Amino acid sequence: MFIAIILLTILICLITIYLYKIKSSYDYFVRRNIPGPSPQFFFGHYLTLWNVPFYSRQIQKWTQQYGNIYGIFEGIRPVYVVSDVDFLQEVFVKQFSSFHSRRRPFITRNFKGNRGHLFSAQADQWRRQRHVINPTFSAAKLKTMTPLINQCIESFMSKVNDMNGAEFNIYTLYKRMTMDVICRCAFGIDTDMQNDIDNIYMKKSIACFEIDIEKLFIVKLSNVMPFLIPLLSQIFRFSLLMTRIKQKWLSNNASKDDDKPAIWLIGRLEEVLKKRLTSETKRTDLLQLMLDAATEDEIKDDTSEALSSKKLHYNEVVLNTFLFMLAGFETTSNTLAFATSALATTPHVQNKLQMEIDEIWNDDIDNLDYDIIANMTYLDMFVKEVLRMYGISTQAITRESNASVNICGHQIEKGCVILSDVYSVHYDTDIWGPQDPKLFDPERHSVKRHPLAYLAFGMGPRNCVGMRFALMELKMCLVRLLRSYTVHPGEKFQEGMTLTEKFVITPEAINIRLENRHL
Repeated sequence: MFIAIILLTILICLITIYLYKIKSSYDYFVRRNIPGPSPQFFFGHYLTLWNVPFYSRQIQKWTQQYGNIYGIFEGIRPVYVVSDVDFLQEVFVKQFSSFHSRRRPFITRNFKGNRGHLFSAQADQWRRQRHVINPTFSAAKLKTMTPLINQCIESFMSKVNDMNGAEFNIYTLYKRMTMDVICRCAFGIDTDMQNDIDNIYMKKSIACFEIDIEKLFIVKLSNVMPFLIPLLSQIFRFSLLMTRIKQKWLSNNASKDDDKPAIWLIGRLEEVLKKRLTSETKRTDLLQLMLDAATEDEIKDDTSEALSSKKLHYNEVVLNTFLFMLAGFETTSNTLAFATSALATTPHVQNKLQMEIDEIWNDDIDNLDYDIIANMTYLDMFVKEVLRMYGISTQAITRESNASVNICGHQIEKGCVILSDVYSVHYDTDIWGPQDPKLFDPERHSVKRHPLAYLAFGMGPRNCVGMRFALMELKMCLVRLLRSYTVHPGEKFQEGMTLTEKFVITPEAINIRLENRHL
């Protein structure tokens, strides 16, 4: 009985200490005279962020209330929400060595060794991968892929031509085209993607975006009770082990198709990689470019030779191809969708674009390439304005401090998160004026702005590695479309512009009508 009383007393003391720690942690920003909304005990601001339909809009709303630097809590973890461009320049560029990694859920931290891709990789692993992958997206390499992209756009234009001036949802066609491009350019699979509406790659890729990792129960639990992460990690690893055993023993293809989307896609990519390694024919695509710098030997990033080796492990090749596949599909199709919306609602802008296209391009389909697109100045400003007003993925632009550091007079402790409020930066009148930032005006990009005014692809050494590829693809598509057609809003245009936000912000539909310019 006496022992039981002692154990109960110890338990009560531990609980009391933990609760006190939670309560005292919420004084973090108060002690630093940094404003912010009041946190809820135990959850911080998670209850609000988990339940709002638009995460980014809630962050923007708080910025309007509390200013360009304020604090919120993920459980008990302090998060600086920043739209001060000088502060962001320190974090993303000038003091990058102290903020070299993104915030990430514990699930991705379980992939040890040579299992991880550029988006989730940390520290030395990220540096090595980026060092190897950067040349893959050089101008010279991109130019070799333009014939593949042109073939996909030609299939897209064939579908568009079949519409004969009728109202239709062009967003659906964009998704098929961008998936077609990424399948051919990323890992060399020639599919009938744009004709096959039930294509399995398309279905699995769309399903991947239906899953919001931050909303998974196991991730939520780890965020509010971080002391459980060791236990949750073991549970997660066991789940992965069971999945691998299932994959190994199931031989029926129908059963394999029931695998979780990400696991299914990675499995197919592993099969493609194995075939490519035994093939004597080399293709010009992202997979081959990475395989040319790949090895099956384990790479230890804590050695001085790792970076100089300029190598990727085969696992990293597969996972980075998977990353490029998903990122190149959803984000590019969304940008094309919002670009078409802008064309339909700003006819004077569309007219200027068509004049530039008619002047620079001579209609030789095989001749539409990287250099021709690069000479279209107004097109470049147009795309930048689309991405300024319609940010695609705002939750990706975070950094985690790996050391205590002073930023613009603020002492940031190790482990804190810096969350960029991209929408507030992109709609700041002081940064983007004197024209109203809510108005679509491509020519505002002809004026030099603050280096951190434009965050569509991130900034600094860890910006989007595939930026030039994505821009080339969507510009080539827009040029082909506008050379032949004028875009008009359909009767159901506004109805389709209902937005949803998970990891990316997407419209429901882009209902338009096309008028042939040459009839």
